[in-house]
Amino acid sequence: MYIHWSHHYLPKTFGILSFFFNPLFMWLILSEKKAAIGKYRYLLIGFAIFDMVYSSVELVVPVAIHGTGAAFVIYLVDGPFYGTGDLGQLAVSIRCGCIALSYGILVIHFVYRYFVLFNTNIIDMMLRPSGLVGLLIFFLCHGIAWSSVCELFLYGDKEVADYIYEPFQEAYNVDSHELSMLMALFFDASPEIKKRSWIGILILTGISTYAVSLYFSLGWKIMRKLADNPGVSKTTQKMHRQLFKALAVQTFIPIVISFSPCMMAWYGPVLGIDLGMWNNYLGVIALSAFPVLDPLAIIILLPNYRNKLLGIVKHPKKLIFTVTSSVNPNTDSSMATQVY
Repeated sequence: MYIHWSHHYLPKTFGILSFFFNPLFMWLILSEKKAAIGKYRYLLIGFAIFDMVYSSVELVVPVAIHGTGAAFVIYLVDGPFYGTGDLGQLAVSIRCGCIALSYGILVIHFVYRYFVLFNTNIIDMMLRPSGLVGLLIFFLCHGIAWSSVCELFLYGDKEVADYIYEPFQEAYNVDSHELSMLMALFFDASPEIKKRSWIGILILTGISTYAVSLYFSLGWKIMRKLADNPGVSKTTQKMHRQLFKALAVQTFIPIVISFSPCMMAWYGPVLGIDLGMWNNYLGVIALSAFPVLDPLAIIILLPNYRNKLLGIVKHPKKLIFTVTSSVNPNTDSSMATQVY
């Protein structure tokens, strides 16, 4: 199902770039001396792996978003699950769950950085095997909760397919009854559909709001701690300023490309704003950019990674030396808390 060249090609382009920048990011992490980031490297590598999984799901489950009248609809447009009915709907739910997973992994990022400054004992617990398992479960719960809400409350049915039939015929020349979709129909529907639509969207709004609020809350506390810490050296202060810049950008990214597009798509119909297929440009393309912008922001903002990459671009022979250089395996990993 072809909608527009930007919707067709840009998410695929971001998906391909994700498989370039994230392995590059992982290489930069692994080539760094252990004294620089310690065990935090394992979390960063986990973030990069997730970004590639996120991109893989996007490439396998391409979706489109449409708002018309009182309805919000996200539906499958292509891929191996297209035309598979309920299985395709489940694939869309899992695809949407990746949004919550991106929230969860950034929450872990912020929590880690918070305790680096406020309680390093908790950091030691987080980086033990049991702590990492706990972080994994916490992370997965975000995606499971989001996907479950989609399946239980936002599933498509004949009533909503009837509601959007004419707009979809006009805009895309497709039969809405044949699409695998998730939907929210807020007005002009049966009480049961209106009820579950509101419940589903409000729960998803709650998950999104909790995550973004936590970014701001922890970010503000971290900023205050960095500003009121006169006993540290100039070198550490410089590193903390770099940290603050990275935090600011990593707060900005999910708000602009995840939270805001979702809010517009969900509540546009409630407010009488008919965004139509513009949701695809404002939402689908923006959401697909997350796995690329996340590692790219860290590479650009952290001088060690940025300078190493620029040095290799200018002097390609350094790549051989960097790859073959050894690191000290006995370095105390706790030094990472002074950097990140």
